[in-house]
Amino acid sequence: MSSRTQVLSLYRSLLRTSKGFVNYNFREYALRHVRESFASARGATGEEAANLYQAGLEQHKALKRQGLLSQLYPPGKHAM
Repeated sequence: MSSRTQVLSLYRSLLRTSKGFVNYNFREYALRHVRESFASARGATGEEAANLYQAGLEQHKALKRQGLLSQLYPPGKHAM
């Protein structure tokens, strides 16, 4: 069972990781997705909350990988 402090810590960590994207569009999409996901799962309890917490941990791992790749290979300069 995940406690309130663990969930809030995951939320803050996901927001922090989302801010690591170099590209504005990816960064804003990730931030919006995290906020909307947590807002939609706000009333979850019991088994559902535990499953959502585990899914959040997996999303955090994926965001970390994508953010790292975003920093390693920044987008090139465009004429526009």
